[in-house]
Amino acid sequence: MLSLSIRPPRRRLRAFILGALLAGVANLAHAGDITAEEYRVKASFLFNFAAFTFWPEGGGETLSICVYGGDPFGSHLDALMDRKVGERSVRVRRVGSVDALVDCQLVFVPRQMIGNLGRVLDGVDGQPVLTVADSPGALASGVVLNMDSSAGQIRFSVNLAAARRQGLGLSSKLLNLATEIKR
Repeated sequence: MLSLSIRPPRRRLRAFILGALLAGVANLAHAGDITAEEYRVKASFLFNFAAFTFWPEGGGETLSICVYGGDPFGSHLDALMDRKVGERSVRVRRVGSVDALVDCQLVFVPRQMIGNLGRVLDGVDGQPVLTVADSPGALASGVVLNMDSSAGQIRFSVNLAAARRQGLGLSSKLLNLATEIKR
């Protein structure tokens, strides 16, 4: 007997959700709500960035998403707690120093902390840490992913050399949605 499933495979569904988020669902229409809405969407981007990154084997049971310095996400990032990236449970941490980045697998450097980007990158150099920022010039400075919220949409650029230096791989699905890829 032939059996057809009408439920799409999880991988395809996840790719669809990522595509929808990254393709511009992030229309930021109301001026008063721009920052809150922007960082709600960027929190989703962080989760999807982690989900579409290939991490080295033996990374443990948790995947820590760390915000360095001031946290622009508020409770939006906390909503990711205990969600799964593969077999790993997501943990969210706010850290105030480079030394506290130990055990972080994804580090977000917000705009107001971009002056410390060099120290952050030096602190995680060669470790399997996905670095993400949302500041002009951050990609050229060495972050793996940089988000941009111009034209009312969230977009992102990729630095493949930085990803390789950190021992990370990025899904072709993620790369296909990037506005710029620095090799």
